[in-house]
Amino acid sequence: MIRQIPTADRKTLEQNLKRLRLPHIRNILDDVNELALEEEPSYLDFLAYVVNKEVEHRDKTQQEKRMKRACFPQIKTLEEFDFSFQNSISQQSIYDLATLQFIEAKENIIFLGPPGVGKSHLAIALGVKAVLKGYQVRFYTLTDLIAELYAALADNSLDRKINNILKNDLIILDELGYVSMDETASDHIFQLVTKAYENRSLIVTSNLDFGEWGTLFVNMSTAAAILDRLLHHAHVFNLRGNSYRVRNRLIQPTTKITVTTG
Repeated sequence: MIRQIPTADRKTLEQNLKRLRLPHIRNILDDVNELALEEEPSYLDFLAYVVNKEVEHRDKTQQEKRMKRACFPQIKTLEEFDFSFQNSISQQSIYDLATLQFIEAKENIIFLGPPGVGKSHLAIALGVKAVLKGYQVRFYTLTDLIAELYAALADNSLDRKINNILKNDLIILDELGYVSMDETASDHIFQLVTKAYENRSLIVTSNLDFGEWGTLFVNMSTAAAILDRLLHHAHVFNLRGNSYRVRNRLIQPTTKITVTTG
């Protein structure tokens, strides 16, 4: 039992905070000391306040690390999504998915539709929600994923690479449909989807309807096997309509270009 509290020595205090790996408390020491002198809280309240500040800082730091590791090409949110323009899907259905129960249930989400209708936006927005809730997320375009798997194959680390990808709670595979795959790439994607099946959640976006997926893979049987696993526990959305990018381009004021000769 502590019977007497010694007078604090600033240098020793900072050294001990460093030893205990409490850098944020060390950085805000003057501010919290000034606040304590002004408000005169109980010792327990003051201790709880300081500890909470350290926990908040650590949570924020971990969140920033998860966001960086997710490798989103840009940050998109559901609040930014224009459901009035893209009205082929239910806003409530998307917000139900934003509770992230699908990750706990190891379910998949598939967004189908032509370019520019919001598939990637929705995939990223749900991924961002997951990061903010503490889940590990990784975003890939199909092209980038295949390149990474080929590189792993070259140095005999393919199994380790796939297992590392599967450490994420949510894997986003964007732009499936723009590039056809050879036998090796088809096999790699099949391995990833098979190992993720009922163990991890996938969000897949594609510009092709399911009946056209046979053109992507080396044969129809591979496409069928992948679809079988993806669709068993899946939420499927068919987005239709015009392109957001085209719309935004059309509503921008036209810039007059003057050409001078001479």
